[in-house]
Amino acid sequence: MNRWRRLGTPIHQMVLTVGMVALLAVGVWWLSERIASGVQTCLNTELYHQAVALRSWFIHEHYYLRDEALLLVDYDELFAWLALGETPRLRHVLALHQRAHEEDVIYLVTDTGKVYTAAENPLLEADEVRALPLVQEGFHGKALAELTTIRNQMWLVAVAPHVGASGVPNALVVIARQIDPAALADLIGGGQGTVLLANGTAWLSPQEASFPEPVLAMAQEVMRGAQGDVLQPYDLKVAGHTYAVMVVPLETTRAGKYAFVLVRRATVLDLTRRKAVNGGITLVVLFVALAGILIWFHTRDVFRPLRALTQAARRVAEGDLETPIRPTGKGDLYDLGQSMETMRERLQGLIVQERRLRQRLASRLEAQSGTLEQMCRAREQVLGRLITAQEEERRRVSRELHDETSQELANLIVRLGTLKRTLDDPQALAQLEDLRRHAARALEGVNRIVMDLRPGLLDTYGLVPAVQWYAESRLQPMGTAVEVQATGTPVDLKPHVQASVYRVLQEAINNIAQHAQARHVVLHFAWEDQRVHIEISDDGRGFEVEAAATAPEAHFGLIGMRERVSLLGGHLQIASEPGKGTRIVLDVPYSPTRTMSDDG
Repeated sequence: MNRWRRLGTPIHQMVLTVGMVALLAVGVWWLSERIASGVQTCLNTELYHQAVALRSWFIHEHYYLRDEALLLVDYDELFAWLALGETPRLRHVLALHQRAHEEDVIYLVTDTGKVYTAAENPLLEADEVRALPLVQEGFHGKALAELTTIRNQMWLVAVAPHVGASGVPNALVVIARQIDPAALADLIGGGQGTVLLANGTAWLSPQEASFPEPVLAMAQEVMRGAQGDVLQPYDLKVAGHTYAVMVVPLETTRAGKYAFVLVRRATVLDLTRRKAVNGGITLVVLFVALAGILIWFHTRDVFRPLRALTQAARRVAEGDLETPIRPTGKGDLYDLGQSMETMRERLQGLIVQERRLRQRLASRLEAQSGTLEQMCRAREQVLGRLITAQEEERRRVSRELHDETSQELANLIVRLGTLKRTLDDPQALAQLEDLRRHAARALEGVNRIVMDLRPGLLDTYGLVPAVQWYAESRLQPMGTAVEVQATGTPVDLKPHVQASVYRVLQEAINNIAQHAQARHVVLHFAWEDQRVHIEISDDGRGFEVEAAATAPEAHFGLIGMRERVSLLGGHLQIASEPGKGTRIVLDVPYSPTRTMSDDG
């Protein structure tokens, strides 16, 4: 019952009425199209049968003329008079056969170029007959019948060769017939007009002096792409009229392509479509009038309340929750207005509550952000002290190794050398030399450890020379060329910043030595305002960065590099692909204490 009551409201009645009228219009349009399609099919079928009859007539005439030419070739008396040079008797025999061919002209062409005919007023001159490509082909011993174009007119010509005693054709019988489009139109008994086409040239029948030019153009285009004997129907609308067109390809000869076109103006089809359009327009007018009446009746009870509710909803959407919503209309519209007013009151209360919660949250966030900022500053200070302490410990261990272990090993090497000069026993000398070599290798290893822990160049000359020395000492023995570039004015970094940057670059150089198999490495230092920009690139085998960073076996070197740079407030970017080398970009901010120029 509730469903039927909803359908009984004015707005639903209007929608249902418009829907039914629209469905009726679609049905009328569909029925008219079906009728038009049936009429069009009938027209095409009629043209198809006429085209089949016309093509059959052409085929029959081809064979008829060729057979007539073959019969004349077999008439021995004709060629006997020709051989004896009896021209009057020859013309007499030709005249007998000419009387049986009222529409045709019979010619006798010799291999010497002479042309004989019994027609009183032959349409074709001797020179025109001799120039026919079909005549030239006939002297090769072929009996043929083809369409050709002479004097811008279409002709059907048949030739049959006469073979002499030597076995070579010495004469031809030629039968020519001019094709008349008007006669063809009478033959098929209908059609708005007929057209003969030859390579785009057209002959119109006298019945259709005002033959539409677009139809001719379309037929010419179809003829150019015609394949075989396919009958091709078309419909074309010209000046508000529909024309049913059937293109009938006839044959392709030495003179070009030939086709026949049947045309009929589809008056019934146009009338059917016109009635369908007029009926559709009438229904649309009725639909619009009915809709206008429904709108006029329902505006007072439906559209005005709906417009008021829409304006109220827009005010609520724009944030105006102070203006009350007054319900208007009847039934469901009144209930909708009351519901919107209830919603407005609840939203207003929720917004007040949300403001209070937001104020509380803001105060808590402010307090927590202050605490977090203090923790971050403390963390940075602790990390700075940790890095400084680590570097100080490295420096102390390095100094002790250099001052104690290195000195003791050097003293041992000197004393072994002195002892070697006092001995004469070869076996003892050999053992002493072996001990001296071991001590030298141990001293070299201690010195390398000292330089790895804290190279003296870093404290004495700064970051760039220390990195250059380490890269050359680490990579050049492996056959890797090292190139160091620097731009800008170098700046003395704070000790912990300089040490951290050095350790990051040291790790990158070690990775190149262990994994890259590079031939060339470039380090570029760019000293800019408030930051140092460092790039290190190689032409090694590269790697998958994401896979290396997330691998279970872990690349702690990459992780440590990122952590050190992050602690300095800098940014580290690693770009690499397998087979395309690796490029590491390092940006570190600094607070310069003094520049290198201040030293001088």
